[in-house]
Amino acid sequence: MGASALAEILGYDEVNRSPVEIVEQGLPYVTVERLAGLLELSMEELCKILPVSRRTLARYRGECLDAHLSDHLMTVGRVYERAVEVLETPANAILWLKTPNYTFRFKRPMDYLSSFTGIQEVLDELGRLQHGIFA
Repeated sequence: MGASALAEILGYDEVNRSPVEIVEQGLPYVTVERLAGLLELSMEELCKILPVSRRTLARYRGECLDAHLSDHLMTVGRVYERAVEVLETPANAILWLKTPNYTFRFKRPMDYLSSFTGIQEVLDELGRLQHGIFA
């Protein structure tokens, strides 16, 4: 999967723009709602991941997000995309992301998505799963 697959998942237009340009220009607010729906999260739960308050996020309605929020949103979208790739279906990906896991000290992988360090740990674990390395 690549940039066009992520654009399809998040529902933004990537024509003639690199991922860096997309983040700098800001993702449209609708990508927030779309990702919340894909991850089966309420807006309050998604705000904990992004991290931004519900009120601050609401100010972006009808506009583009700032670069920081766009970057985080795109990165969380990549985690979802990778989980679907490794676990083969969106339902399996959601189940895995929402189930407490020994690797994450019995927290949900979803709980690690609020920081880029946590996101990298989740992506690393998905790589281990894909290659059959169980630790």
